[in-house]
Amino acid sequence: MSRDALVGLVCFVGSVALFFALGHIEEARAAAFPRTIIIIMGILSGMLFLQHVLFRKPQAKQAPFPWIRVGGLFVLIVIYLALLEPVGFYLASFLFFLAVYFIMGWARVDSKQVIRWVVGSVAFTAILYVLFNVLLEVQTPRGLLL
Repeated sequence: MSRDALVGLVCFVGSVALFFALGHIEEARAAAFPRTIIIIMGILSGMLFLQHVLFRKPQAKQAPFPWIRVGGLFVLIVIYLALLEPVGFYLASFLFFLAVYFIMGWARVDSKQVIRWVVGSVAFTAILYVLFNVLLEVQTPRGLLL
């Protein structure tokens, strides 16, 4: 079984488990958004698995697993979670997105790329603001700016 098929299968099983774990939430309105995200994740995971089961390609030699990059992202998530309360959700999210851009694209750093990363981080943060504050009216951790 290929790595992508295994990831698709694991994510699908995890989605099913999460979907049934949400059955314990008594208020249907509170479970609507997570349930929608889990259903979408399950559908996409199932499609990934089926793609690699039904449309097999010959296995090419794969590059080694990028442990340093994945480890850096894991450390970055831990730092992000630690900064949520003192710095605030939106500033921490902006810095998180910027750092993820840097870790994922560190080999091609130039001035135009950095500008794109900053614009992308601002866009993602704005999307989070509209989603949580405007549409869902959810209180986020307050910090320095908001």
